[in-house]
Amino acid sequence: MRRLLLLAGIVALLGAVAAPALAQVPKLNVFLYVDTVNGTRPAAGTKPRPIGCTQSNTFKRGEQVVFRIWGSVADTGSILSTENVKYAYVKVPGQANMKLSWGAHGATTNRVWFWTTPWIVPSDYPLGAVTARIVFKTEDNKFGNYDYDMTIVPNAAKKKR
Repeated sequence: MRRLLLLAGIVALLGAVAAPALAQVPKLNVFLYVDTVNGTRPAAGTKPRPIGCTQSNTFKRGEQVVFRIWGSVADTGSILSTENVKYAYVKVPGQANMKLSWGAHGATTNRVWFWTTPWIVPSDYPLGAVTARIVFKTEDNKFGNYDYDMTIVPNAAKKKR
């Protein structure tokens, strides 16, 4: 009997502790998918990768990062586009906000629409993990945020001749 009362007490205590934590989960208004690819226009003196638009989250200083974002409004399923987005940007620590642009990408016969912005990794940008924040606000004041992790690595050392 004591064990049963002890078990009931533990369950009640766990329920009381868990309820406030669950109540603090924010409502998701906007769903976002985020990835990055290497751009085809790195900084001067930086060797471009052999194939452009290759998915990656590891970039060298001087390389061009292209953020790509698709999204929808949670309660309606509407695709995020210029028709329903008030603003959208990417924030990389230590850099100015980068406005996202909506547009078609790919071959004429196989175009897809999504949000993009390029960023050249500065030659003195800190090495290691960096988290970019993607922010959307719709015309009806719904928000979507996504924290995207990348790794910045040094550019390859130049060989002396």
